[in-house]
Amino acid sequence: MENNSLNLLCLPYAGGSENIYINWKKEIVNGVNIIPIELSGRGKRMQDPLYNNLDEALEDIYRKSCEYLTDSPFAIVGHSMGSILAYELAKKLLKDDKKVPEFIIFSGKNPPHVKLGTNYHQLPNDEMLQKLQKLGGINPEFSKYPELLSLFLPIIRSDFKLVETYEHIPSIPFDHDIYVMHGANDTITSGSSLKEWDNYTNSNCFYKEIEGDHFFIDSNLKDVIDYVNNVCGKYLVYF
Repeated sequence: MENNSLNLLCLPYAGGSENIYINWKKEIVNGVNIIPIELSGRGKRMQDPLYNNLDEALEDIYRKSCEYLTDSPFAIVGHSMGSILAYELAKKLLKDDKKVPEFIIFSGKNPPHVKLGTNYHQLPNDEMLQKLQKLGGINPEFSKYPELLSLFLPIIRSDFKLVETYEHIPSIPFDHDIYVMHGANDTITSGSSLKEWDNYTNSNCFYKEIEGDHFFIDSNLKDVIDYVNNVCGKYLVYF
């Protein structure tokens, strides 16, 4: 990687893999390297064990990210569960006196101190699927394919366990800018709680509403990429 480029580490939502960000590579502004982080137990890491808790996930993500943190400036983006992982990764880097990101984009998630308030990971398979379908992330037709369900359900259950049992430990605010994307029709994020992202940085916190439900990151890719390109462009001029 060239020193005048920006590495953008991309963390997926619950049940997702690095494929979420494949199309970003085609549309991202010149000078930005899209680095999707594949989580354990899915995609090309299907043979690796799923995480038992968030600490395991964080250590794994940290190891997978290290090679992209030294030669080039970097930033982090995460959607939903990925926002929690992005936040905890940035905290770990700050605590360990490593390089810190130029900025973070948190997407589809209330601030870490706001509990999700669900127990999807404890529900029977059919009930959990119904809940997820209401969020907009799963096509009802998916339930007709038991082979796919047998692969997907353990992943989504494990991921929701990470998010639903997550305990936020407050730390000092970041000194870099943060950006918050949220869906106009997202039932998970709420206006009053969303604004509390302001408390997580001593710098600027910017908000961007995008048309769509919780999975606007997939359904409204153009607006998402336009915004991400705009954000990245503000920093590329300094490298």
